[in-house]
Amino acid sequence: MLSQLNIAPTLAEFFDVPLTAQARPVEQILKFAYSHKPSVVLLMVIDSLDFPFYTEFAADLRAIHELVERDGLLFVCETVNSPTTPAIGSILTGLRPESHGIFTNEDVGKSKIKSVLEILEDAGHKTALVLETGGARPLLGKVSYVFGVDDREDIVEYDELIKRHTISVLKKHDVRLVFSHIRAIDRFAHRGWDLHAAARVTAENMRAIAKAISTRNGLLVICGDHETHFKDKKQRILPATVPLIVCSP
Repeated sequence: MLSQLNIAPTLAEFFDVPLTAQARPVEQILKFAYSHKPSVVLLMVIDSLDFPFYTEFAADLRAIHELVERDGLLFVCETVNSPTTPAIGSILTGLRPESHGIFTNEDVGKSKIKSVLEILEDAGHKTALVLETGGARPLLGKVSYVFGVDDREDIVEYDELIKRHTISVLKKHDVRLVFSHIRAIDRFAHRGWDLHAAARVTAENMRAIAKAISTRNGLLVICGDHETHFKDKKQRILPATVPLIVCSP
């Protein structure tokens, strides 16, 4: 089974930049990427999208399932951590949290470990980040295009802004790798709200983003960060599994 640790080294291998990771590149993904020759890659993390949620809410997530059905790849991927920040740290570095040391937004600016975004920047490739303001701010000056969205109670509005910024930066023809993160499913799960509604909102946002990727002949990589954080579920079996989707819309 693949791990979230496989993502960063796979991207680094595709872009031909050096990265020290605790997992190997995924040859199947590399072959897919090389065959499509994308002008840009978008790595989209969908908060709380675990594999059981992906299958149980398939009807509501139809737009995402269609990406797999239209010549995409789908992997069952093992998580490395439950909270979002260390999980994203692992996705972007290929290292376990105890190795990258990123557990809070403050750690992002202090860590000596570079993400795959920063490594591409060092190699002369422009990258972009679309994230909650607290996590985005420490990467100002390290990543070419940084879009921070302030956290808010209206998470649907928040994801709408993330989507708009993501589509906007994909129009910049010098950007090679974009990282983005949407959160509606996680917030709805934490609050005990209608998860079907959250799944539909997420799917429609991804439909629009996939369309923007298509206009750039881009590669879209979608991954969950951790298990779905249900309001009333206290005991969690870790590690969990999340979908890892690779497609060229």
